[in-house]
Amino acid sequence: MAMTPMQIILAIILAFALFCCNCQSIDPGVSSSWEKLQISPDTLTFMEYGDFLVEIYEHANNHKATTSTSQKKYFYSPLALLDQNSAVSVYNNVTNQPEMRFRVEMWNDKVQKEVVKHLKISIGQEIQSDKVRVIPLEKVILTSKRPTVDYWLYPEWTNYDESKILWFSLSCHEQKICDKLANEMRSKPEQFDHLKLLYSLSSQTSQTKHTTISIDSVTSGQLVSTLLQKFKDKKEIFLTASDEKKMLAEMVTNIRMDTFDDYEVVSPDTESQILNILKDLLVTSRTTIREQSDKMWDSVFWHEDNHRPDWTTKTLNEIINELDKETQKKLADMFPKAEKQSDVIQISNSSNQDEEVKMDGETGRSNQTNDANENEMRRSEATDQEQTSRNQTRDDKSTTSRDDTNVTAGVLVFDDDTKVAIENINTHNTEQENETSENAKKISNEHNRNVENKEKIQHNYDSNSWADVDRISSTISGKMWNDSFSRPSEILTAEVENILQKSRNHVQWDGEKFVPKPIQLSRINLDTFRDSQSFQDHNIRVSYTTAELSAPIKVMERARLTITDELNNLKDELKDTKELLRTTVMNLVNTNTELGNVKSDLTNKLAVTKQELEKSKIELDKTMANVNNYTTKLKATETELAEIKITTANLSTELKKCDANFQRIGQEEKELKVAEENLKKELEETRQELENTKTELKETGTDLRKNFDDLLAILNAKLEQLGFEFKVTADNLRKELEERTSEKVDIGKMPNSCADLQRMGHKLSGFFSVKGSKKMEMIYCNFNADQNDTQKWIGYADVKSAPVHFYVQRNSECYNQYTPITFNLARVNEGNAMNLASGIFTAPRPGIYFFSFTGVARLKFKSSSLIFSASSHSRLSSRLYLNGNLIASSFVQEYNSATDQFSPLTLQSTLSMKKGDRVWVAISYSGSYSNFYLHDDGEHNTHFTGFMLEEEIGASL
Repeated sequence: MAMTPMQIILAIILAFALFCCNCQSIDPGVSSSWEKLQISPDTLTFMEYGDFLVEIYEHANNHKATTSTSQKKYFYSPLALLDQNSAVSVYNNVTNQPEMRFRVEMWNDKVQKEVVKHLKISIGQEIQSDKVRVIPLEKVILTSKRPTVDYWLYPEWTNYDESKILWFSLSCHEQKICDKLANEMRSKPEQFDHLKLLYSLSSQTSQTKHTTISIDSVTSGQLVSTLLQKFKDKKEIFLTASDEKKMLAEMVTNIRMDTFDDYEVVSPDTESQILNILKDLLVTSRTTIREQSDKMWDSVFWHEDNHRPDWTTKTLNEIINELDKETQKKLADMFPKAEKQSDVIQISNSSNQDEEVKMDGETGRSNQTNDANENEMRRSEATDQEQTSRNQTRDDKSTTSRDDTNVTAGVLVFDDDTKVAIENINTHNTEQENETSENAKKISNEHNRNVENKEKIQHNYDSNSWADVDRISSTISGKMWNDSFSRPSEILTAEVENILQKSRNHVQWDGEKFVPKPIQLSRINLDTFRDSQSFQDHNIRVSYTTAELSAPIKVMERARLTITDELNNLKDELKDTKELLRTTVMNLVNTNTELGNVKSDLTNKLAVTKQELEKSKIELDKTMANVNNYTTKLKATETELAEIKITTANLSTELKKCDANFQRIGQEEKELKVAEENLKKELEETRQELENTKTELKETGTDLRKNFDDLLAILNAKLEQLGFEFKVTADNLRKELEERTSEKVDIGKMPNSCADLQRMGHKLSGFFSVKGSKKMEMIYCNFNADQNDTQKWIGYADVKSAPVHFYVQRNSECYNQYTPITFNLARVNEGNAMNLASGIFTAPRPGIYFFSFTGVARLKFKSSSLIFSASSHSRLSSRLYLNGNLIASSFVQEYNSATDQFSPLTLQSTLSMKKGDRVWVAISYSGSYSNFYLHDDGEHNTHFTGFMLEEEIGASL
């Protein structure tokens, strides 16, 4: 379509304005998304929906005189309803990261209808449903002002396009974290009310601002506080890759929280840029632990010390040594094998050594080259904006290396003296530094590949072997429990399973024992966190975007309309429908009457006017077509003129701003020329100082070498003298040892006196245990006294070849007389000497034993009469038997008592028993009208316990 002269003039003005303003970022206040969408930014009204409000806006042209009621448009804000039941934990095979995904509902047909109904009541006019829609924004991003360490949000804007449903995700460091987040969202979704959705258009412009990396933002994280508290006296400690990532993520989050507002969204490159700077500042080097005895373990931070790999392997080795061969194999097969890792470890060692040697000599120059390349890249990217390019160039000229850094626009800046020196070095050695940088990158890439290959070999086991971890844990705990000589107490299945689960990723089997996996660690200098005065703030320019609309996420279950609301809405609709039907019926009756009256008149006139109507119809159709064409053209012209007025006003404002920018740019160019001259002078002075320093270093090196030769000669002389003295001492000790060992005699039996000990070679006086007639005895031997005072008897030593004790209970009543009472439950049965089924204890070894029995006797009379004769009585006895012989008894007896009586029974005894002697407890009862028995139920009223006090161990020696 051909352009009018007015359109051509406006196009030229618009192009000129865009060309002039291309030198700076677009000010978001000049042309906001509201203006681009032609939506009034002021809220028209609010609609209640569940327990929150929906904001409703109107089109900017609604108040124009040319806009009819049917042309008015309305918009409402997105709902952002969280569907907590959609939360699911998955593993993303594309990004190789665990994720927690969930669904958010942006709008629905039900809300659309409610907004139309609300507008009809609020405005008092009929609103068509096609004139109401959700705000047509194009981009959306999920944000949060709450620091996150274990998970992070997707950092880029995603397409919105007025979709009804959007899916969002949180990425986690570990799958179990995503599993927990999904469970929490499904059960307690209100915990996620800190999440927000920010909206914008696709034409959104990026902006920049400055921020500072200070000591407060570095040390305010929870993990750093934990490290400083745990390692108070250590200068350097080591972190695993996961903990290093968590520590740096805390720091980056704190910096982002202190810098940006709610409506500002950090660009994806900004956090990685800050992260790289923090790595260079805090991580001094990387190393690997490969041995269980490595002293470095004491400086490694581990969240649960009991599950540290070197301690876990010690526990596992103690467990596996107490198992049979079959169970040992099952346990070992659950862990990766270490035989195939030797080659990888050797390559890794060689790579680490070469890397350390090469990187130590080239660190300074490599850092300088990387910074110079980074500056050049940023200068090329900034050419589209002239003003930003000029500022960037001025910053780049003052940027050199990473020593004494201040960071501006992602570039590290030095103090004035260092800037001149490094700039001079960069000027003369550019080619050599580029080559060094490439070599360093190759070394780093090779090292990363070696580490990656090593990790693959470390995980060369089948994860299905862990499918039955609960079964193997039960097997291990059961075998250790059955072996009474293995451990002093029971190891529960849950404890074994917990040890296995915690060690699965850090422990391997080398064919003989469990050893820690080689684990790569980062060396952290804690003094960097402690000394706040020596830490220099780092300034950095970061990029971000600004959102036009913010909507906090709401819980879907709270947004549901209540049943009462639904019923009220249905009642209102039914009422309106009835009224409409009544009015329609009345109109139909009136119309029917009128039609009857005019029917006859119309019939008469119809024939006369038919021909005239046909002619008029043809002419009317032509006239209406012309009118419609003119009306359409008139409305289009009015709309175009209104838009031209708005565009002209905006262009005039832009042109004024461009003139002011041109003047400011000219002034800054003059300042840059003056600064350039000053820098050249400072560079020449610093170059001269470097030449003088180089001469002084050569003289100092000569003096140091001479002093080193003198110290080396003195050290060699001292070593020769110490070697001679060590040889003389060793000869003397060897002679003394030979003299002592020659006096020892084998007497052919266990010693039972000081004389036997003296014959065996004992010369030092002291306390000794010797064999007595029945027990072990303690004596004092004085080998330096007269013959009569050599031996003094002290007493007996309590020695048992194995522990013997039991505690058993019943859970049912006992009626049988003179037969051993059996038991149902063994609380303790160390030595398995007590047989629950027979109720008999068999002494495994000779010695002194103690027994105690307690029960409840129930004395129940069969007669229901409350009056008894003088002879009415009941009696129940407990009896202790040794090899069938009655040893002791106790009883309870009631005369003329109530019909039902409960009484306690107790019995204790200490017995001397031989191996194989048997002990049991029985009951007997007597009396008139009796129905007596030993009472018990699920509360365990019957107890029988016993244990060995002393063992006659002499017979078994």
